Amino acid sequence: GVSAAQIGDGAIVVRDATGDLHTLTAPQTGEYQNETRFLTALTEGEPIDTPLYCGSVTHVAAFSDGLQHLALRQQECVPHPPFFTPLFQFATHIEDEDSAHAQLEQFLTSPRLRERTDDDLTLVLAALRA
Repeated sequence: GVSAAQIGDGAIVVRDATGDLHTLTAPQTGEYQNETRFLTALTEGEPIDTPLYCGSVTHVAAFSDGLQHLALRQQECVPHPPFFTPLFQFATHIEDEDSAHAQLEQFLTSPRLRERTDDDLTLVLAALRA
């Protein structure tokens, strides 16, 4: 299984062994848009989102709020498969990390992606290899 802790925006999505996508953590919204929440600013007793997914996980993606409108169907906060499927395929078949890093940077800075968001673009991908 997988467990995570999250404060603030962005989200974490996992893909299970059957190929199904699950939102592990969901974006947290504060009183203001783009509000930064710091761990040290939490009040006593304030909950931290610490979900646990019990099952066989093959892929994990963690991303910032700049990608959440492309990666999640906002109303239901469910993963958007056309966004994740090629990224997880990419992560599965990485042979050269330097080349993969360059390709991922090219994707995140592409005009097509940049014109769809005006916020930070952070993406972490992980794939379990047998």
